[in-house]
Amino acid sequence: MGAGTGAPLSGGPLHADLDRLYRIPLAEETLPGALHQADPPADTSEPVPAAAPGHGLDPVELTERALERIAATDGELRAWALVDADGARAQAETARARAERGNPGPLHGLPVGVKDLIDVAGLPTGGGSKHLSGPGRERIPAADAGCAARLREAGAVIVGKTTTHEYAFGGTTPPTRNPHDTERIPGGSSGGSAAAVAAGHVRVALGSDTAGSVRIPAAYCGTAGFVPSPGRLPGDGVLPLAWSLDRVGLLAATAEDIAASASGMGIIPAEGGAARPAGFEGLRIGVPAGTLDEPLDPGIGAAFERALAAVRELGGEVVDVEIPHGWAGTAAGMTIILAECLDYHRERRGPGRDELFGADVRAMLDLAEQLPAAAYVRAQRVRHVLRGEALAVLSRVDLLATPTMPCVAPRVDAAAEGVIPVGGTELPIAEAHLRYNVLANLAALPCGTQPLGAGRDGLPIGLQWVAGPGRDDTVISAMTTFAPHAPQIPQANVR
Repeated sequence: MGAGTGAPLSGGPLHADLDRLYRIPLAEETLPGALHQADPPADTSEPVPAAAPGHGLDPVELTERALERIAATDGELRAWALVDADGARAQAETARARAERGNPGPLHGLPVGVKDLIDVAGLPTGGGSKHLSGPGRERIPAADAGCAARLREAGAVIVGKTTTHEYAFGGTTPPTRNPHDTERIPGGSSGGSAAAVAAGHVRVALGSDTAGSVRIPAAYCGTAGFVPSPGRLPGDGVLPLAWSLDRVGLLAATAEDIAASASGMGIIPAEGGAARPAGFEGLRIGVPAGTLDEPLDPGIGAAFERALAAVRELGGEVVDVEIPHGWAGTAAGMTIILAECLDYHRERRGPGRDELFGADVRAMLDLAEQLPAAAYVRAQRVRHVLRGEALAVLSRVDLLATPTMPCVAPRVDAAAEGVIPVGGTELPIAEAHLRYNVLANLAALPCGTQPLGAGRDGLPIGLQWVAGPGRDDTVISAMTTFAPHAPQIPQANVR
């Protein structure tokens, strides 16, 4: 989810924001349940096999390289909840045999990680929680989640399960560290997937995104990330955080890896993202009003301005746009998450069970108990307003562009306190993490992030793209078009 710990939202700030939500005028028809009625169907066009990262190399060799890299560096990073070395080797042998029969699959032999919220047959789904560990409590699924099954069908090799913030309910993913500076967080909640990709363990990993959980760690760790339109990747077999916001997404080393993986998994047809277009000619790129308002790390603002200049040089038109109630996204998103997460965990609460939650998640659930039911209804109605405003803007432009994060990855000790440095001041971690990210979840829009050079202390920063419903290929085309023109980021420090 990427919201952070409970401390920044406890007490007054969230309730003050809820008061503002109640002052937004709403039409009578903006009722919960209306949001997804017009969602785009899953793309049913037949994917054309694309060149996967490492395609053409022996899958057994690729898998051994991945396992060796994990063994050499994960003791420091702790990006993996579980490494299934024997299972990965067996899958690699199967991929080799499949290729020998002339049917290699679009992701032939590609080692991948799967976030430990997502079921993989025969492996425990731990969710980062003590509730799902220990005798009698383990969740060991008999079948793959739909998204994991797509990886297997495409010929990928599932190496293991990457770490997640407990039940995806936070943005730090302890105990995982950032490969660029192990004194800093990787972000979350898909921090293990981002760290594993950034450290070179695998080139692609699955994550989940409720309010930024793919994009936040991708930006902090210097990887690419992509969240498809609802329906493009199945959500069965995934532990929920907030059912009406959750989506499965991809993290990868490069935008090209995102394109190849998305086409190989049937999210887009290969021609929609695997071939890099010549430029942004004919495209209008919208920059929402207030995007570069402070607080913002100076290096991020400057890098974003350079990115817009590059888009113009490539033929794109950059225009200012306005989402009038965009300020309401964080409060509406957090209210929905709190209410839906509390409902999911209601049977885990009580004497003898509450202590199995980490302190931060327990604090968030306690906060959720304080929210009136009317607040959830109001947040869902405001969500409908925000979606309408976003769609109105996207009827006039092809893409929205923003920084992915207003800051670089904070230090572990600062994040643990729930307040992080942003542009010379300090912000609650939830406010910083959701600032640019939550709108795409509330409005059910496809979105992606890619590296945009380095900011403060030489740490990675990210560039975010958001497109209209079902325009997943537009996001991926923008990412692959821009990638050759993006500043390089330093190599991760973990060797």
